[in-house]
Amino acid sequence: MWIPDIRTLFLILFLVNVVLTLMLFTFWKSQKTYVGFRTWMLSLMVTSCGYFLYVLEGAVPVLLTSTVANFLIALSVMMRLDSTGRYFRSAALPKIVYGVLVPAALLLFWFMIVSDSVVMRGVVIALLIVPCFVATALIAIRAGEPDTRLLRYSFAAALLVTAVLWTAIVVNGLVTPGDHSLGGPDPINPIFFIVTILMDIILTASFLMLNMARSQGELRKSEERYRNLADNLPDYILIHDREFIHYANPAAARLLGSPQETLVGQSIYSILAPASAGAVRGVISAIHRGEYPEHLSEIDIQLRDGTVRHCLINTVRIEDKGLPSGLSVITDITERKAAEDALSRVNKKLTILSSITRHDIKNQLTALMAYLQLSEEELRSNVTASEYLKTEMNIAQTMGHQLDFTKVYEEMGTTAPVWQDIHASVMWAEKALPMRDVRVEVDRSDIEIYADSLFEKVFYNLIDNALNYGGEAMTAIRLTSRETGAGLVVVCEDNGAGIATEDKARLFEQGYGKHTGLGLFLSREILSITGITITENGEPGKGARFEMVVPKGAYRFTGEKGNPV
Repeated sequence: MWIPDIRTLFLILFLVNVVLTLMLFTFWKSQKTYVGFRTWMLSLMVTSCGYFLYVLEGAVPVLLTSTVANFLIALSVMMRLDSTGRYFRSAALPKIVYGVLVPAALLLFWFMIVSDSVVMRGVVIALLIVPCFVATALIAIRAGEPDTRLLRYSFAAALLVTAVLWTAIVVNGLVTPGDHSLGGPDPINPIFFIVTILMDIILTASFLMLNMARSQGELRKSEERYRNLADNLPDYILIHDREFIHYANPAAARLLGSPQETLVGQSIYSILAPASAGAVRGVISAIHRGEYPEHLSEIDIQLRDGTVRHCLINTVRIEDKGLPSGLSVITDITERKAAEDALSRVNKKLTILSSITRHDIKNQLTALMAYLQLSEEELRSNVTASEYLKTEMNIAQTMGHQLDFTKVYEEMGTTAPVWQDIHASVMWAEKALPMRDVRVEVDRSDIEIYADSLFEKVFYNLIDNALNYGGEAMTAIRLTSRETGAGLVVVCEDNGAGIATEDKARLFEQGYGKHTGLGLFLSREILSITGITITENGEPGKGARFEMVVPKGAYRFTGEKGNPV
């Protein structure tokens, strides 16, 4: 029977640990691993270095092949204890435990240089690694993972066998005289090496399988969790390939009036109205080709009795049993759409009624103002009556402005917000107002704001407010912008008289002001539709300063900055 020499046995141990390291490294890079996996992999590298030093015995100083190699072996065993604690308990080995290696290294050096004793070196190593083996085994046994009980017990058994073998070798060396070096004639040495090789393989394979079992367990629980979620969602969930349904949740089965098992294998297009089938087919084909089109859209599902349900569908590409498939989440919006249509019809009727009523009142108001003007001409000689008539004319004009405001306010928010150019809005306001000798300056012309369609009236009102209250000394209105952490800050300021401190608190209230008191209130309402805020923080006597904060995502730069106005 061939018995390999000691150098060959160490070479085999070295190669085995190198292969195991590479195996764990490949798994670590390609699969999901858990806390402690990398530490175990590094421990194998340390073990490989220790065995490689043993292979070099005779070619390098004996201090390296004995003291350093033994130190590395002990360190690798501690790292495996650390790795197991991290894996099962998410708790790293206290650093102080690694400090035990320092006095151990000194003792190994002592029993190598000062008092050469193979047996005592073996005792020092055993006192380090045997408790580590036992502690590692206990951590695995006591771990609360019932699904991996067999693997954990196998892992612990391999550790305990190794601990017993080390203990047996040390006891044999203490009680039996003779040469007990690893290269000596002791018959227990070949058994020790063979068992060590097997235990290294079993331990690493068990640790690897524990990782795989945990990953599979988490995957299985995740699938169960998401299956339970899909089964209990009110939305309709369908998993399908390009043509046929593979899974339908209970909500979809109830809607379509078929058991879940009956729906499986049915064409997904058979449940769609003809107008929707073509659009859905195009989206599903694009997704299977690896394209990701805008796939949230409205579809119509046609039931067996001919009833049509209006729905929103969102389809994404998934892997189902290893095959590319589509996951469609369908939300029934039939009731919501009916309510929206009813509300739209009511709003349309109210708008028509409001428009007719406003038109009639304006006609009557125009006639009233004409008669008031005629009365004023007739009673011009009566000073008191003339003053009354002027006041009545002002009241009638204010009522006309308020009726105009109701039309603007009625239109606000009735259409979807759009991207609007700040520079263009300011220029429109400047052309529509009597600017006198006041100039308007805009720092840049490449900013667009996502706002209500009445957005341009904001700058009209701000500039009009400055012209009315800024005083004759006002010469300029400036519009500047800057980006901050909160978004884009747009500032509209003038060099006029400013706003009194007591007026600032009620500045944006409806009806507050010297005229209609509606301009700033309307501006704030228009901006608030898309989350834009406006405040006034100017200094009285030094000009008004209105600051608007546009949230992130509600502004963009067109890249055409142009020349400031």
